[in-house]
Amino acid sequence: MNIRAFAYIASISILTSCNQSTLDQKSKAEQAQQEANEKIAHSTLEAQQKANAAQLEANAKITQANATVQSEATKAQQVANQDIRQANDATLKLRNEYQVETSKSVTRIDNKLDGLKVKSLSVRPKTKERFESMMPKVVAQRSTVNDDLANISGQTAQSFASFKTKTDKDVTDLSKMVDEVATNL
Repeated sequence: MNIRAFAYIASISILTSCNQSTLDQKSKAEQAQQEANEKIAHSTLEAQQKANAAQLEANAKITQANATVQSEATKAQQVANQDIRQANDATLKLRNEYQVETSKSVTRIDNKLDGLKVKSLSVRPKTKERFESMMPKVVAQRSTVNDDLANISGQTAQSFASFKTKTDKDVTDLSKMVDEVATNL
């Protein structure tokens, strides 16, 4: 065998050996890539499972918090409703007591006025004329008091105080007018 042939065989052998080494490295690289892909897929799956578990836990906590808030809101509404009922009951009692008290006062004024009307039948004509000239104002004021008494049931806790002040003034004015009529009779 000659040197050339020997060198040729040796170079083929070296080339084959290099090709084999390249194939081995390529195979190892592909295997490493496949292992890396599997690790990535496994890590991604674990991360997604952890995220799903965390989301489920968060949803459960949100649901519990919503239930707690709803329960507390319901209890607060019940307390508020009870307070409103008590306030309405107190206002109703106050209105009823005031209506009775005011009706008694107006009845006393009406009785006094009726007595004055009877008395006016037996007085001198000039005095009777003065009495009759004063009566339209008294009748108008009595009508105002009637209107006040008719509106008492519509008064709320918020409006009752101002309503009472106005009605008290109207009754006082009526009483003063009747007293003035009595003085002039």
